[in-house]
Parts: sequence; structure tokens; C-alpha cells
Amino acid sequence: MADKRIQKELLERFCRYVQIETTSEDNLADRCPTTEGQLTLINMIASELKALGIKDVSVDNNGYLRAFIPGNISRKKVFGFISHADTSPEVSGKNVKPVIHKNYDGKAIKLSDNIVISPKEYPLLAQYKGKTIITADGTTLLGADDKAGIAEIVTAASYFMAHPEVKRNSMEIFITPDEEIGRGTDRFPMDKIKSSYLYTVDGDTEGCIEAECFNAYGARLKIKGVSIHPGSAYGKMVNATLLGSEFLSMLPKNEMPETSKDREGFFCPVSISGGMEECQVSLILRDFDASGMERRIRMVEEAAEALKKCWPSAVVELEIAHSYSNMREYVDKDKKCLSYLEDAVEKTGIKPVYKLIRGGTDGSRLSEMGHPCPNMFTGGQNFHGKLEWAALPAMERAVQVIINLVCTGIKQ
Repeated sequence: MADKRIQKELLERFCRYVQIETTSEDNLADRCPTTEGQLTLINMIASELKALGIKDVSVDNNGYLRAFIPGNISRKKVFGFISHADTSPEVSGKNVKPVIHKNYDGKAIKLSDNIVISPKEYPLLAQYKGKTIITADGTTLLGADDKAGIAEIVTAASYFMAHPEVKRNSMEIFITPDEEIGRGTDRFPMDKIKSSYLYTVDGDTEGCIEAECFNAYGARLKIKGVSIHPGSAYGKMVNATLLGSEFLSMLPKNEMPETSKDREGFFCPVSISGGMEECQVSLILRDFDASGMERRIRMVEEAAEALKKCWPSAVVELEIAHSYSNMREYVDKDKKCLSYLEDAVEKTGIKPVYKLIRGGTDGSRLSEMGHPCPNMFTGGQNFHGKLEWAALPAMERAVQVIINLVCTGIKQ
């Protein structure tokens, strides 16, 4: 499998995909995909899959791509792979210029005066000395999350179509929109799923398997105060922005993303907007344990109640919504799903490493919806920022894992 043609194809495909702007937009709830660039990429991938000779390829009205490659053995299983087309709105994904660092020298990679990817800060880089590393140019994110996953899935599909003699099970492919804003499964074509085993290809470090994620909720506090000219505000003004800040100050500072790690959950203020008369505060709540999440919800509710008592003239409304659950309890119900993935990784010559997802994937929601869906690595690092990079050898190994999964239980 480790041939130059596959390596060249994978690299070319990835670099081409990242140059298409696919940033999703959270404020466009009535659209799916929320941005036109996502549909551009998805339609392009559909055309590529058809050009490979895959007959069953479709893109529905909501921008979800599905493709199916029949197996060539009897009593075949169906292995499905999912990646998302959008990139995070946290950092610009416009005019991405991928930079290929061939024969990486093991030193710090300087993208600009202020953007440096150093092996001292990111020791994993040193593992790829002498190999090919891909970065952006320091002005945007790279988009390995999740265009590395897409490139790997399509490259594996290309391998099977170019090698019909390889005995295989069936392979199903889904590319989703708007995953980065939590809507990747909102309109997922559940009725189209044929897969016995589903996997998201949306992780990072080479060899990692992720089968446990946060429980996730979102909270939104709406405050309506009383606006009075500051010169005559004494005893009358109720500054909604001040109340929003007061609300956030009630949450523990040692339980924020920047002060938590491993299995620790957090409160994360996402935005505070408005003025003296009206203010809105948005935050996300994350915890691996259901009891921990109940505590966080209770603390947010108590903080909102405290505002109401302290400021009776204000109107304070709190909305809390469930986003996704820890996939562990659902994945554990189907041991084969994980054991097949473990075997597929081991067949590439390395031991799989289990890692917690301090976040979520489309697989988190799909697991809840009855399709256990662990996550596998892509070889990208430092997602959602200008320090993002990807290692070509790790991406190649991801392609091998996908191929191994599709060939599960078959002696070649």
C-alpha cells in the first residue's frame, strides 16, 4: 500500500481541498450548508468519486454526500466512514496557502514573525524529522480538520477502485456540512445508512482511537436592563452588560478550558454581546460524567437566579440546550466496532492508543442516534488555529487503516 502513487495522490488531494474556503457560520441557522464554499467542495468530491468509477454517489438537498462501493465477496459487511467539509469559524479559512515542508529538518517552522511551530512546544513534530509536514502560511488555519480526513477516505476509495482484485467488504462514505458549529448530524440522511460499522475520520495524533467524549450542553442568558443617561442614572440604571459580566464572574475560574485538562470538564464563555439595555451571554458546558454535567447546569441556573434576586428590575431569561452525549456508553454496546478498528491500526505496524475527545464529533450524535461511531486519527495537529499542521506519514497510515477496515475478515 505504501507506494509513491498513493502518497502523491493523497498529498495533492489534501492541498487542493484546503484551498477551498469552507468556513461554517453559526448565525445562518436556516441554511444547510451555512456557506456556499462547503457545497462547492462537497460537489467537487462527488465528481471525483464518480470519476473513479463509483456509481452510487449522491448529494442531497442539504449538502450531505453519500457514496457506496459494493464489496466483491459474499456475506460482506459494510464499513462506513464520515468526515466533515467545513472548517472552524474561529480562524479564517479564506485563501489558505498550504506549505509543503519536504524532508523536515526537525527545527522550528517559522511561518511569520509571530507564528512559529516549534518541536520544543510541540514535541510530536520531532517524530517526523526527515518526513513531509504540511502547514498553512501563518495567515489562516490549514483545514486538516477535517480535510485530511476527507482526503484519506477518498484516497482509500481510489485505491479500491484501482485494485478490483483486492478482496473487500462494502465501503460507505459520508461527507457532512456544518460539523464545526454543532449541526453536522442535524439533517443527516439516517435512512440511507447501510453500514454495519461507522467511523468518523476526524481525530489528530497518529494511531489514536477515540471512543469517549464530553457530554455537551449550551447555555444562553438573555438580560433586559434599564437604560438611563449615565448623567442621571443613580438608582435607576440597570446596565445589562454589567449584569452579564457579573453572571460570568460567578462561574469558577479554575473550571475553564484554559485551566482544565484530561478528564476535567469546564464552563466556557463563548460570547457576550449587547449594550446597557439588553445583553446576551453564550457559553458551553462540558463534562465527561453525567453527574458532573448536572452540577454544571445547576451552577449556571443558580447564578442566573442570583442575578434576578440582586436586580429585580431586570428581566433575566436562561436557556439551556443539550448538544451531544458521551459516546462511550453507546460504543461499548458493540465491542466489534472498536476491536475491528484496533486490529486495523495494529496491521499497519503500530499499537493503537486510546484518547479522550475533549470535544465532540458527528459520531457523538450518531452514537446517541443508534449508530455507534468511534473516531480515528487523521494525522493533523493544533486544529482551529494558525499553528495547525499535518504529517504526511500519519495521513498515509490513516489511509492504510481505512483500507484494513474495509478488508476486515478477508485473507488476501
